[in-house]
Amino acid sequence: MTDTDSERVPGAASAPSSGTAADHEGSATPPSGTRWRRPLLPLIVVGTLALVNLGLRVVMAHKALPAPLAGDEVAYTTGARVLADAVRALLQGGEVPTDELQARLVGNGWFMPGMPLLIAPLFLLDPTAGDFTVRFYLGVLSTTVFLAVVAVVARTLGLRTAAVLLVVPGLIPMWALFGFSAWGDVWAGLVILATVPLLVVMWRRLDSDGAVRLRDAALLGLALVVVLYLRSSTLPLVVAVLVLLVVVVLLRTRGRALARSLAACAVAAAVVVALLAPWSAIMSRTFGERVTTTTTMSLSVAYAFGDRDELCFGPCVEGNIWTNMARYARTVGEQTGENPLEVRRQMRDYAMRDVTPSGYAAGVLDNFSRYAFSPASYDHVFRPGATRAQDPPELAPDTLNIAVTLWTYLVALGVAAVAVVAARRVRTDAQVMVIVASLLLALLMSQPFVHVSSGRYWPVFAPLLGIAIAGLLAPADLARSSTTLRRTQVALAVGWVVVVGALFLVAG
Repeated sequence: MTDTDSERVPGAASAPSSGTAADHEGSATPPSGTRWRRPLLPLIVVGTLALVNLGLRVVMAHKALPAPLAGDEVAYTTGARVLADAVRALLQGGEVPTDELQARLVGNGWFMPGMPLLIAPLFLLDPTAGDFTVRFYLGVLSTTVFLAVVAVVARTLGLRTAAVLLVVPGLIPMWALFGFSAWGDVWAGLVILATVPLLVVMWRRLDSDGAVRLRDAALLGLALVVVLYLRSSTLPLVVAVLVLLVVVVLLRTRGRALARSLAACAVAAAVVVALLAPWSAIMSRTFGERVTTTTTMSLSVAYAFGDRDELCFGPCVEGNIWTNMARYARTVGEQTGENPLEVRRQMRDYAMRDVTPSGYAAGVLDNFSRYAFSPASYDHVFRPGATRAQDPPELAPDTLNIAVTLWTYLVALGVAAVAVVAARRVRTDAQVMVIVASLLLALLMSQPFVHVSSGRYWPVFAPLLGIAIAGLLAPADLARSSTTLRRTQVALAVGWVVVVGALFLVAG
């Protein structure tokens, strides 16, 4: 495919503050008769792929809409109903159901309120909306947001990158299917995708001796806190992006530009802190100690790597293991006067007392296998008659959906892996794209180290596979390739190899 990014004149100066692909290109004049024809093919390809995406969503709707909500989807939707009831009561001058808000939104401290906030407008409009309507609402909204983000990518990073995203993750059937779910993983992935063009625009300004704009920094902070509200496991990513921004500013700017850029970094961090603070304050007050996002870490680590027959200082009672662990910690806390979160940490230490380095590494690899290599394992949730995500019903699997998902996803994963380790000499924009994708993927891969993982979570990083692939497909450009960025990419590639290799070595 011909991409507008590939038509720039080598050595052409980049615009310091544009934020669009066109503004960042040279102004070569095509031969007579081709001025309007040359961009036409990429536009046709992108438009066609967008229509195919819409067609796939329609097909997936027939599978998703009849399926009842399952697992955590029920908790998120219940929280959304309570939020809508509270807003309605507030507007009508009635009594706000604070106890119900506390029970449904905070509860055991396991869930962030991002998805309830996203779904609540539906219940404001239709208090009686059922599962079918919830899935329809989320499916339409996720499709609209995805295509809008792709449009921003096309404008900022070029049509080639937009086209790749419309294929990966756009045409992966299970990813499209997850767009109808009430889990936050797809949504967090979409917001993470939206940060990529913003980060590239920031780099362009710094690379042309400019400064980070306050507006861009505020948008980045807003995007990062939205990601965090959707998925608490993205906290390492949020912190790392803010730190990375400061480091890059310190390395790339001097003088007044440095001062303005550091002020912008402070704005980005302030937006995150200010918008996260209300939730953190509620959680900390509820649980009697500082809680930034959720309280699941200790129980998650215990369940993922400890002896599951010792999670409650011995076997837990039968039933939902997560609920029973939390209930047991509260009971012990009432008897001993200890904070239930401290009891949870004691339970974790007890269950993991015999865990060896090799056992932990093997557990991480097992988690990683489910996290990154089981893209179709949640197909059963979207079958008619499904009721629980962890207990597949005895129904015929959708073999076509599973097969197409496996092949498209695994091929995309393989190509993205090549992009991460192959430091090609391409233009700086493409180098930045691959570096951002590699770094953000690495940060999202921290989940298997601390939490039991499954095929539900990969949609959060799926869009980054497309970004990495787009960077790999960029044409070679020695003149506009940065040696520093290439070394950075090599360092990240070495880090990937060392960490994965060490896990296999320690696991034995």
